Amino acid sequence: MPFGTPPPRRSLCTHAFLHALAAATLATAVAGCGRAHANEDGNHAMILGLFKDKTTSRVDPAVGAPLVRQAALPAAFTTPPAPAHALVRDLGGDAPPPAGRLAPNPTERQPIRAYVAPAAGGHPGVAVVNIYEPRRETQLWQMAPRDDTRFDTRRAARFSPDQDKWSAFDAESVTGLPAGQLLIHLACDKPLPTDGLFVYDIAADRLRLLAEGVTPDWSRGLPFTFVDTLQVTPDAMLVLFHSDKERLGPQRYVNRVDHLVLFSSARRDGVPVLTLGIADGNVRQWGLVDRTLWLRTSDDRGAGPRAAFWSLDLARLL
Repeated sequence: MPFGTPPPRRSLCTHAFLHALAAATLATAVAGCGRAHANEDGNHAMILGLFKDKTTSRVDPAVGAPLVRQAALPAAFTTPPAPAHALVRDLGGDAPPPAGRLAPNPTERQPIRAYVAPAAGGHPGVAVVNIYEPRRETQLWQMAPRDDTRFDTRRAARFSPDQDKWSAFDAESVTGLPAGQLLIHLACDKPLPTDGLFVYDIAADRLRLLAEGVTPDWSRGLPFTFVDTLQVTPDAMLVLFHSDKERLGPQRYVNRVDHLVLFSSARRDGVPVLTLGIADGNVRQWGLVDRTLWLRTSDDRGAGPRAAFWSLDLARLL
């Protein structure tokens, strides 16, 4: 196996599990935290903590419509459209950049893993690259012209000014967003583990923190899922993530808050359309009928789960 077996590297399942538990413990310890200060670019990111008294559901004013309780879900959802942006490819490589070459079907035995957004709209292809030796870290690379299996030059964007002080960090997933952006789920040891979401603007070569302290959807078990997406229109996507873990008992957890953020070419920074408190349930199913979002939720804190159904009209944003 090239480069040997790097000790810091873990399987995706184990790595996510350890980060999820440690991040949740850290969130409990900093229960007094609230909305964060602005990041480098002046945009506010969500630093997520345990807000037991602040988990009332909230609809962003930009939505212009209320969250409505319903008796049931519709019989069928509208089929999501194909995205206007190209899909990110999950590839493995035979050597760290710039020398490595990428190919499909990545394995744990390969020295790097890369999430590649192909060239589009006059922008070059870029890769979010996990490198495992001499330490676990993530780098951003521009791909060679007309060959997005080979690296060209390293990009300057950084996740944080102090990322060199982090013990380790790597991208657990990368998802294409509208308007030439990428959503990166980054697992970090600072040295305490935490999971964050970053938005990368390909054209501007700029990273910004969307949320820190995210937790998995505990109801889905292993491997943990931290982020879900729903294509609303070819140029608009909903992102769902979670925070504020609460322990119910041995191996039983819920998230006190679910977050739904809408991204589009007109809303590149994202609109937090719905912050859903646990009293109204965690999202278990979602879909669209025309331009109305429908949710099935469950509050699992009692003796038995309490299901609920909701609708939210997104027409004003679309």
